[in-house]
Amino acid sequence: MALYKVCLLNELSSEKAIKFHVDGLDILFVKSLQSKQVYAFDNNCNHADKPLEKGKWNSETSEITCPFHKAVFCIAEGGAVKAPPACVPLTVYETEIRTEADGSFVYVNL
Repeated sequence: MALYKVCLLNELSSEKAIKFHVDGLDILFVKSLQSKQVYAFDNNCNHADKPLEKGKWNSETSEITCPFHKAVFCIAEGGAVKAPPACVPLTVYETEIRTEADGSFVYVNL
């Protein structure tokens, strides 16, 4: 596993997931209002390999709803499926926030 510097913390939102391309992967990043944590997870719904970046993010429950077939994944619970048609959890990546001289940065462990 390797740690990658992704963005400044203040570039992320708690309202919607934002896509970054990291080491060949499209990964969504979002801040949770409840836990003050940054989540990183696969951009594609594993049900039909469709992008989740325009999916509805619920910051209270840390869930994302696929905009195509309405599968729901709980990111706070390791990407667990909360509503079909998906049946396999999303991959969720470990994140870290590091304060450096020029700001607080988000890192992801891949």
